[in-house]
Amino acid sequence: MSMDKIELAKDERLDDLEYEGLKIIQKPNLYCFSSDAVLLANLVKAAKNDTIVDFGTGSGVIAILALAKTKANKAIGFEIQKDMFELAKRNVSINDLDSKIEIINEDIKNASKVLGKESVKVVVCNPPYFKASAGVKSDIGSIALSRTESSAKLEDIVKSAADILKYSGKFYMIHKSERLAEVLTSLSNNKLEPKVLTLIYPKASKAVDTFIVEAQKCGAPGLKINSVVVYEENGEMTPWAKKLYNKV
Repeated sequence: MSMDKIELAKDERLDDLEYEGLKIIQKPNLYCFSSDAVLLANLVKAAKNDTIVDFGTGSGVIAILALAKTKANKAIGFEIQKDMFELAKRNVSINDLDSKIEIINEDIKNASKVLGKESVKVVVCNPPYFKASAGVKSDIGSIALSRTESSAKLEDIVKSAADILKYSGKFYMIHKSERLAEVLTSLSNNKLEPKVLTLIYPKASKAVDTFIVEAQKCGAPGLKINSVVVYEENGEMTPWAKKLYNKV
């Protein structure tokens, strides 16, 4: 679809993903993706014949970027919220990716019923960071569902990923640093062996804020730990981040 033919409602904006001309429609009254989604999408690895499954796809940003960055064969996004599901479908269409990306309006807990057990090689998730009892009180509606574990808890996400992953398949997740121990425990309990842990520092002078973990189904023990810094002390992106965002 030609970008000049995209019709936007008054409450919508068109953002540039700064990669291969990809764009995305966002609605401020719904959940808008953050830099965390971009970081996660850029660290996903997939072969050209793989299908990437994105749990809680939201606007579709991770499915769209991960597919483009990896040159995987297909991406499937699960989104339980009807309004976000419709938005993700539009974003797929405006980027002419209808033949490559499928958006499914379904609970991720039913992923194995929809796709079949041990059916894919790559699953990715930017989950709700907060437990239902600890979310941001000002969040309402769609934003609250996207930020808190209202419809799916951490264990639900990890179990569903393990169910649909083939032997040696990879699961990628970003999460808040304070829940690291909980995430690693849940992965191990579901036979997803943590293989790469990337600690993300907003600035070198600040504490780790988030992390990205790459886990392998039935993988052998052995964890590699990386650390990255997103911003210099003056607020400019670090060389690593600039490369990630295609600014060099």
